[in-house]
Amino acid sequence: DPDGVERDRLSEDERKAFLANIGTELRSIHSRTPGRILDVGCGPGYLMSGIDKEWERHGVEISAVAAEHAAQWGKIHFGTLESANYPDTFFDVVVLFHVIEHVPDPAALIREIRRILKVDGLLILGTPDFDAACARRFSEQFRLLRDPTHISLFSEVSLRRFLRDHGYVIEHVDHPLFETSYFTSENLNRLFDLTAVSPPFYGNVITAYCRPMTKSEARDILDHMETSLTEVFGPMTD
Repeated sequence: DPDGVERDRLSEDERKAFLANIGTELRSIHSRTPGRILDVGCGPGYLMSGIDKEWERHGVEISAVAAEHAAQWGKIHFGTLESANYPDTFFDVVVLFHVIEHVPDPAALIREIRRILKVDGLLILGTPDFDAACARRFSEQFRLLRDPTHISLFSEVSLRRFLRDHGYVIEHVDHPLFETSYFTSENLNRLFDLTAVSPPFYGNVITAYCRPMTKSEARDILDHMETSLTEVFGPMTD
């Protein structure tokens, strides 16, 4: 991990630690009527293990080892999301938890999720904020830059714009820390040592809760943009 600690990702301790740190996400899922849920990049399946059995649980995973482990908690497609070829509007909830920063074409991924998500569905998207306070303070020592597979980097501003431009309405944005095991005095004290890797801190991670945008909402946005530009430039006749 970013602190140089070797961890057995398939251990029961790892599963329990993961579940202890996603209480907010699980509460959001369980506040909805049970339906069909998809965890994209589900890894060993730990998020699915925390979801009530009333839900029809699905996962997508490109690691054969992780996919095999996750299969005890849901129906797993081994491969990419696109290769799963799910039907249109198939899922009530899609979770994209710390995956989008690893893919070379996040736009294609987010469009495919919109296709398979119901019109009243929920997308839970978690990703690092590479313009967070710690990112600015620690620069190259920012802990979430330590992973060379992080290749699509967002700030909260660019993520909001990206989701809007691809047809999503953000209902709520969270910066999980205070309800996790990372909120400790030890990690707070690490903020003073700029020679070391940055600690977990508020704002390092963004979790966006989104729904598909309706056509009328898209028209309102376009009309607002046109009105705003007209106020700046005047009537545009050419």
